Amino acid sequence: MLKHPLASPAAHVLQIEVVGSDLDGQQYIARTQTLTITRDGATILLAIKLAPESELIVRNLQTNEEAVARIVGHIREDASGHVYGIALVDPTVDLWRVQLPATDSRQDTIMECSHCHTVRAVPLTEIEMEIFESKRALTHRCECSNSSTIWKQTARGVSVEKQKSSPERNLPPEPVAPVGKERRRERRTAMTRTACLRYSGQEQVVACEDMSRGGFRFRSQKQYGEGMRIEASVPFERSSVNIFVPARIVYSQELPDGSHRHGVTYLRTSGKMDQDK
Repeated sequence: MLKHPLASPAAHVLQIEVVGSDLDGQQYIARTQTLTITRDGATILLAIKLAPESELIVRNLQTNEEAVARIVGHIREDASGHVYGIALVDPTVDLWRVQLPATDSRQDTIMECSHCHTVRAVPLTEIEMEIFESKRALTHRCECSNSSTIWKQTARGVSVEKQKSSPERNLPPEPVAPVGKERRRERRTAMTRTACLRYSGQEQVVACEDMSRGGFRFRSQKQYGEGMRIEASVPFERSSVNIFVPARIVYSQELPDGSHRHGVTYLRTSGKMDQDK
């Protein structure tokens, strides 16, 4: 794997407080600490599961200064919780008040989009490089789906022309939700994970196309009616403890191959779900 002349992240424990929304949209306030810090971000430990690219407010408890940050990536999970890499939305903010060695702010890495296979020289920041070194992959925005996709390092040459579209990529655009229905306001992240849906005493595992803090999109041979109430767990792993949250189908689209694409929004309610009709 190629290495870059960026300085290694500083192992530095700072007591911080974070405020945001978890994967099912519930607001949280948690006190935790940094594990490593960079000029533009940090790695932090949280017991809460967060959506990729969701934003949170980070407060340095020593100085009482705060800044907005976003989740760049999930690095690992252990008995203590989840380790995330976060980036400060405004990289000029000196939130940590720690003297760090001078480095080049960005270094180019030749990477390939897992969705459209475009190859680009991607300029990585310090925190992005730390996550990339750990996971060998990084979530990065791509024009192919107007969302964030998974990028990996490649030995292929940088693309000079757009790759020809496959039949899958020529699918009709996602329909816009009619007035009166919830519209997606969060940026989507492309993913190739599974979700599990519960409805009327049944469960079905489906393939996710992308997700955001407010919901996700999936494909299925079965058609679900718009407005249908369900419980959803995403990402879903059979060998793990999975948390199901109330959700609703907000649109259903039939695809040329006979399958169906559905949009799902999480419901922020503490009451019981209504019966499916």
